[in-house]
Amino acid sequence: MITPKRQEFAQRILVVGPAEPVDGDSVASTSALIAHLRKAGLSAYTLPTVTMYDQIDWILTADHIHPSALADGLSTPKLTTEDLQKAYDAVLADFKPQEIILVDGQPDWLGFDPRGVKVYTIDHHVRKGTQNDEHAFIQPGPSAGGLLIEHFHVFEPILAVSLLTDTFWLRQNSPVKAIRLLAKLTEHGLDDETLIDMQALLMVKKDPLIIEELRRSTVRFSKNGRGVFTVLTTDDAELHRGIVGELGYFARHLCVVRADGYASLRTVDRNLDFAHLAAQFNGGGHKGVAAAHLEKGGANQLKALEEAFFQLCDGGTSASS
Repeated sequence: MITPKRQEFAQRILVVGPAEPVDGDSVASTSALIAHLRKAGLSAYTLPTVTMYDQIDWILTADHIHPSALADGLSTPKLTTEDLQKAYDAVLADFKPQEIILVDGQPDWLGFDPRGVKVYTIDHHVRKGTQNDEHAFIQPGPSAGGLLIEHFHVFEPILAVSLLTDTFWLRQNSPVKAIRLLAKLTEHGLDDETLIDMQALLMVKKDPLIIEELRRSTVRFSKNGRGVFTVLTTDDAELHRGIVGELGYFARHLCVVRADGYASLRTVDRNLDFAHLAAQFNGGGHKGVAAAHLEKGGANQLKALEEAFFQLCDGGTSASS
């Protein structure tokens, strides 16, 4: 097992996930690491997120967020913020964190200028290579939460959410290793009732607006019918997430682009590498699940992504729906 070269942390720490995507792994890892650091006598907080989903909005509470970032105008009742930089600056002025720990994302996914505060990264996305030094611990694994369990001895039960969601309920991303890590959590408070309750909270009612948005969207299929490229008319993150989930029932490969340029890519084909594709469009992720960032209204980028996506799907261009 690889031992992190970084063994000690500062007294005042800000723990954050990437600005996007906000998901079960980043949120659960943030919650778990804050709890772990506080038990060690350190002062640890996080920031409001730029978005939040009903599926995971029960994980982070106001207690996790530094009070300076909860001031009027900086955060919403859902503990989100429209200006991550302003929220951070407020915390920087009051809390004066000595370091930032970024979990489940690369340094350029931070989403705000740290103003000279050092950033330590813990991530399982290894497209740009592995790293183990004073600046980062980046190693392959089923989830960032899995790295916390295996290498940093963080055993908070909430990390079950990290493992379940990032492996899509043990269907990909090293599921056998995820099972072994889940077993470790059962030695530290994860029991039947807790795991059942967590999974119940993760199952949320579908929004009927998903159907309406799909009617308004541009939908094109690959020639072999296995890939679907969808351009939404909305930048609503919750609807985007729901549409990605629904389209997964109808296509083996999918790309769903929000109106603000954020694109989700997924495939069940282990021979395709969507992380490599996403990296060409300011993104990254896993082979089977990745995200890209296009310029808002960037028609040329959109067309380039569509062509590259369909090239991967069937070696050709799309057939109109």
